[in-house]
Amino acid sequence: MTLPHGWLGQERNFLGIGEPWCHPDHAGVYVLPAPYEHTSSYVRGSDRGPSAIIDASHQVELYDETLHCEPYREWGGIATAAPLALEGKVDREAVEAIEAYVRPHVQPGRFVLTLTGEHTGALGAIRAHAHRYPDLCVVQIDAHGDLRKAYQDNPYSHASVMARVVDEGLPLVQVGIRSISPEEIGLINRTPSVTTFFASQILDPAGPYEGRAARWVPDVVKACKGPVYLTFDCDGLDSSLLPALGTPEPGGLGWYDTLALVTALAQGPGIVGMDVSELAPIEGFVAPQFAVARLLYRILGRVRAGRRVT
Repeated sequence: MTLPHGWLGQERNFLGIGEPWCHPDHAGVYVLPAPYEHTSSYVRGSDRGPSAIIDASHQVELYDETLHCEPYREWGGIATAAPLALEGKVDREAVEAIEAYVRPHVQPGRFVLTLTGEHTGALGAIRAHAHRYPDLCVVQIDAHGDLRKAYQDNPYSHASVMARVVDEGLPLVQVGIRSISPEEIGLINRTPSVTTFFASQILDPAGPYEGRAARWVPDVVKACKGPVYLTFDCDGLDSSLLPALGTPEPGGLGWYDTLALVTALAQGPGIVGMDVSELAPIEGFVAPQFAVARLLYRILGRVRAGRRVT
């Protein structure tokens, strides 16, 4: 069986899986790399994040011992598209190109995972999913509010991407926020469609670092008023776990609490699509991209298991 043009085979795809499991005609998951970076304001290199994640994913064990299965088989396979060419496209044009790239693939029964660079790239994928799911609820795992009307005079800055989501009329649930401006606080306070769970409120410094999810995850799930689109900025995790970031912040989510949140969302309102952004690889240091690749595979397993539950 030959892969269609524009789809990647075993040597270059996510997880390094062979046919028929990487064929788009059968796969229940599509991985779409959209390596966009233009407005990064601190560490650059997030456009190299998608390829680094895919390369690292070849070292991920395919059996999930917590789910007692190989999730890629449960999905019928995982297909990976060739990266979207974005040279010369910035701001609105880039977002529209990513939306056009993702939108045809958002179909019933299929899960689309978009790998992008800076968080702005997520806006195109979110719009593509909102077209298919008009009652979509966006859940943002992030260190930053990203709710500025514009940053450095650019409304398409990575620091403004969630303000554009609010402009779209989509409900937004933010988790792990710990770096924010007065302008953004003002928007949160006057916008009923935005619910924010600050890291300082949910990650009690007096208790153990992990294992607190039971206290706050039900509240996050309750705040979701429709099927969930998960936009995952890698700096939502604590920077001691994931230091290869465009804008690192200490004090973020841990590994197991993040999985507890994803599991609850998958079993509750359901997760219909997701993106990951802001991994800026550090040369010679592979642990961050491996952690992201493994986390994404764990998330895919939980999304699939959640669909069986619901």
